[in-house]
Amino acid sequence: MNLSYRSILPILVFFTLFGAFLAGCLDAPNAPSEPQIVESISIMVKQNNDSFSTVLKVHPSDSAAITAKATPEKIQDDISFNWFYSSNNKDSLLMSGRTYSFYPNRSGEGLPNKLTVSDKEGNKKTYEFTIVINTPPEIAKTTIPANGDTLYGSVNSAFLFEWYSGDMDLANNDTLFHILEIDGTQYDVGTLSQVKQSGFKAGEHSFRIIVRDLYGDADSLALKKFYVIDTLEAK
Repeated sequence: MNLSYRSILPILVFFTLFGAFLAGCLDAPNAPSEPQIVESISIMVKQNNDSFSTVLKVHPSDSAAITAKATPEKIQDDISFNWFYSSNNKDSLLMSGRTYSFYPNRSGEGLPNKLTVSDKEGNKKTYEFTIVINTPPEIAKTTIPANGDTLYGSVNSAFLFEWYSGDMDLANNDTLFHILEIDGTQYDVGTLSQVKQSGFKAGEHSFRIIVRDLYGDADSLALKKFYVIDTLEAK
């Protein structure tokens, strides 16, 4: 028997078995990746240079954008977004993509109100929402007292404070709330547009009005001054 042949035989067997094992490993299919789960979808809007907000409120006649944010954020590029305007059980596709720019109108017609989100496995979820079209309130510059007025009385005299505010959305059940600020102190007077206030000492005083609507939009007057002359002290 050839001794050199017998000495290399175990080596040949080893490499043959190792090669078969390695080939089997290379041919084995990769384990399927687990599907990424969408935990939540946040719908946000913004106008001008404001940041995106989950408060779906925009002003009319000013360009806006709506976007969707998926959680976890790492799967955002693996899902598709479709924005629709839905009316009378009919859906009209506005755009496919994560962010959609639009121009609000007062009627709200044609604005996005439905979003569908789909993943690569074919799973789909629908989100319905409403964008509020809100016009900020305005407060008239004319007030009682007027800027620079002189009021006559005493510390016990109740002086009238009166103003006028308006909002184009009042017909849509919007409500205006007022704050009367006197000498740096704010008084929440609710929906009132006139109040009487006493306790003023002789001298210079200041006041202003702040108005807000149900959706947080506001307007305010510049600080006004008035002067009180104590008629009792004058006597």
